[in-house]
Amino acid sequence: MLVDIANEQAAAHETWVIIANRHVDASIASGFDSAVRVVTLGRPRGSRNPWYLLKILIALRRIRPDVIHAHEDSFARLRKMISVPMVLTVHNTRLPLKGGLSTFDSVCCISEAVRRDVEARFPRCRPRVIGNGIRYDAVSQKESYGRRPFRIVQIGRLTHEQKGQDLLIRALSAALERMGMSSMCVDFIGCGDSLEYLKHLSVECRVEGQCRFLGSATRRTIYETLCDYDLLVQPSRYEGFGLTILEGMAAGLPVLVSNIEGPKEIIAEGKFGWSFRSEDIRDLTENLIDLCVLSQTSEFPERMRDRVAQTRRLFDVSSTARKYLDEYARLTSSTQASKER
Repeated sequence: MLVDIANEQAAAHETWVIIANRHVDASIASGFDSAVRVVTLGRPRGSRNPWYLLKILIALRRIRPDVIHAHEDSFARLRKMISVPMVLTVHNTRLPLKGGLSTFDSVCCISEAVRRDVEARFPRCRPRVIGNGIRYDAVSQKESYGRRPFRIVQIGRLTHEQKGQDLLIRALSAALERMGMSSMCVDFIGCGDSLEYLKHLSVECRVEGQCRFLGSATRRTIYETLCDYDLLVQPSRYEGFGLTILEGMAAGLPVLVSNIEGPKEIIAEGKFGWSFRSEDIRDLTENLIDLCVLSQTSEFPERMRDRVAQTRRLFDVSSTARKYLDEYARLTSSTQASKER
């Protein structure tokens, strides 16, 4: 998403991206437009060497930005050495924030759920909400519905303690018992520490033949192949937003999410998707079955196409980029006015 936002902003503004860590996902970094100027600092993951902080300051002195947008609250350590306005975006609930939020001129949250979480822990903070977005025009559109088997996809890190992939496997098992083993299947896209646990669970639940663990995939691949699925499920136990939910909606898929925090907010309490009670495997099972049946009705394709048009107006990345630019302008105008006084 950062790539998309930077590309949007670079169309009319000088835009730099500083990447601190040495490891850079080439498939993501290659997406930057030529107008975006990228600086990599080569910091080893987890390094505490102050040399890399100095490299950031040297880079900033050379760039001479009008505003700095950070995505880690640890950047607050440099505040006393930086005179321009600084914006921080908080990307999830329950993050181990260190309390330096007051040093930023603006704190933005990606959803109301994240804003509430920040305000509960830092009562003096008054964050703004600027929702995430994606490039709708980059996602291939689904054209046919009601196929069998009913193909389900779940995209995200394989960390079941947060993402809840174990709930989906157990619900799949229950649904197949009622509808037949050839009625539906699930693809998991992503890597993570829970891979072996989830594979073992699929065997334990006797659905290993209906579960595929495909590993990580490039965004381009995901955007091109999402339309081949019939349902995107995000069974997270906690989630500040859920970018993959937007990707599913953009492709024209029905989306099914747990009724928590950010995901529930994205689907507008059921206007743009379906939800199940968090941790409730039985309710998740019923929703899988209901959506499998619903997708075969004659009015379903038109219903999904209408949702693509509605959500595009809310979640296209051009809107996200514009809102951040408005926030930068507000801060720089305020700073200029203070200097003049």
